[in-house]
Amino acid sequence: MHTNLFATSSDTENRFVEVVVPLNLPQTLTYGIPLEWQGSVLPGMRVEVVLGRNKLYAGLVVAVHNNQPTTYQVKPIRSVIDSIPIISELQLAFWSWICQYYIANPGEVMQVALPTHLKLSGEAIFELQELDASIAWSDDAYIVLEALELKGKLSLSTIKQLITPKKIALTLQELMHHNAIRIIEKLEETYKPKTERIVKINPDFDTEQGLHSILDACKKAPKQEQIVMAFYQLYKKEAVVTVKNLLASTQTTNAQLNALIDKGFFYTDEIKVDRLAYIKNPDGLASINLSDAQHIGQQELEKELQQNDVVLIEGVTGSGKTLLYIEQIKKTIQEDKQVLLLVPEIALSTQLVARLYHYFGEELGVYHSKFSNNERIEIWNKVSSQAYKLIVGPRSAVWLPFQQLGLIIVDEEHDGSFKQQEPAPRFHGRDAAIYLAHLHKAKVILGSATPSMESLYNAHQKKYGYVQLKERYQGLALPNIEIVDARITQKTSTSNPLIAPVLINKIAEALANKKQVILFQNKRGYAPFQVCTTCGWVPKCKYCSVSLTYHKITDKMHCHYCGMKSKVMHQCPACGSDHIISKSFGTERIEEDIKQLFPTAAIARMDTDSMKGKNNFSDLFKKMEARAIDILIGTQMVVKGLDFANVSLVGILNADNLLTWPDFRVNERAFQLMEQVSGRAMNCNLEKPLYIHLFAE
Repeated sequence: MHTNLFATSSDTENRFVEVVVPLNLPQTLTYGIPLEWQGSVLPGMRVEVVLGRNKLYAGLVVAVHNNQPTTYQVKPIRSVIDSIPIISELQLAFWSWICQYYIANPGEVMQVALPTHLKLSGEAIFELQELDASIAWSDDAYIVLEALELKGKLSLSTIKQLITPKKIALTLQELMHHNAIRIIEKLEETYKPKTERIVKINPDFDTEQGLHSILDACKKAPKQEQIVMAFYQLYKKEAVVTVKNLLASTQTTNAQLNALIDKGFFYTDEIKVDRLAYIKNPDGLASINLSDAQHIGQQELEKELQQNDVVLIEGVTGSGKTLLYIEQIKKTIQEDKQVLLLVPEIALSTQLVARLYHYFGEELGVYHSKFSNNERIEIWNKVSSQAYKLIVGPRSAVWLPFQQLGLIIVDEEHDGSFKQQEPAPRFHGRDAAIYLAHLHKAKVILGSATPSMESLYNAHQKKYGYVQLKERYQGLALPNIEIVDARITQKTSTSNPLIAPVLINKIAEALANKKQVILFQNKRGYAPFQVCTTCGWVPKCKYCSVSLTYHKITDKMHCHYCGMKSKVMHQCPACGSDHIISKSFGTERIEEDIKQLFPTAAIARMDTDSMKGKNNFSDLFKKMEARAIDILIGTQMVVKGLDFANVSLVGILNADNLLTWPDFRVNERAFQLMEQVSGRAMNCNLEKPLYIHLFAE
């Protein structure tokens, strides 16, 4: 049974608060509430507190009470930052459960749960004191004192701009030793709203007669006259006219606009604008058309949701689980409640969001790590204000401030990406979502073509509801599979030992028929590892002790755990031999070989090395859907629920390696990956659209 770690006293005049700061501390910190704030400090508010001698933090109040500590003197809070709680009681209960269930410290939870801009940082400020005229200051100390005499206070970042960084510590030590300065700290708000300059007409000229007066004054200035006419045209369409749009539409300059402002005809103002662009669908919101099998599945799902809090949907790849999700999302939003749709990867959210926009428009929000810190705050605020009714995101989206959560959907619930490994708390997004739904009295739908063993077990034990979708949408057939023994290929192939001749021929056939191909290799880089053939030495990371991967694009050895890079070794440090060879192959090597085999084909690679930018995923999906890519090579990113109608052939290369990972779930994971890859062959007109390479090294 879960006990709330952050329980609050019911007393009306509580004198103490329990505060969490974003540090790895084993417990909350107790501070006193000064008389002026007693009764106004509530759980979920941020307060300014001093930790240690003078380190300043924005701490989060998680409880208020009257239990005075007896073993130490309690420090008072310095100020109250928020006028209302930014974290709800349900969120605090969720944090408490995470701390207990995953054995995490409160500060670790706060660190991952709050957006960066809500965790205010303290900056050292140096204030000038009385100076002793008899002291001979060093040159650097004199520069700092001169600046302090002008401004009174300087931040550490400002001092770094005045003197050489190496001398800062000695200079400050010199000034403090002679009591010339003292340190104070202040918290800085780091979130800055995005603003844009707008143009407004002077009310004295906002009439038809006023317009004629302006135009008469601009007769000898055609560019100014052009700005005036463009302003009125834009004003009729948009009501708010930005300086940027006005100048762009007239191809004029700020100087020409300023001339009109100086004459008193116009003036400028600043407004806050949304960083989160939303492009309205000109055709309006789409409607849903379910097949007969999906309609039956929808009826079963609704029946199961009436009887169970959690329902598992097991549907073959391409069965249309997303349409069932959309039906339930619509019904939940109609009840004025919010929906959280969890996906394992940002890559998966890109294509899914493009589909969902057609149904939910500006009620849909997306949350993931590719957004800037400012954008994340704006998403946070829109969830809190319920402007967003549907949020799509990876496991980190469970921390958002939902007010009326009615439904959580965990798509591809089996996926290992839902488990956070580093940093703490090492929570599982699916399991955390189920508890979050319990707190909100919301329903949960788990969806997968290859459910996890524990979810299947819970369904068979009647702990979860259970719905099956056995037919693909529009009657598409499941792909036939051919197993290729790559040992024979390596011995007999004279052209390319990595890819079987039968697969090369099928790729050529698919390209000739204007179809697309996906090749799956679950290792990135060029060569997953190198080895000395004389003594067996393998280059390993000096920090992680795992084998390094060769990346041809950088010509370096990379550690895929910590990111460390090192030079390629051409001589063995163990035995001195120069017989160092590359073993196995990654996506870079496959890409190189495919380019040689099919030089005229448009080839793209999808792995964490090539998908680092914010828009890389969406750009690639647009190209795939526009059929601008013929062959897509990727790691497990390509298997997670992505649907491309023109893909008719899928190849799994070196499938044996899926069984070599040191994981007790390795057999389950290997099956899930291969089954998911097979689902990418949506167009199954070929006799055998899936080829699996088996290779014994």
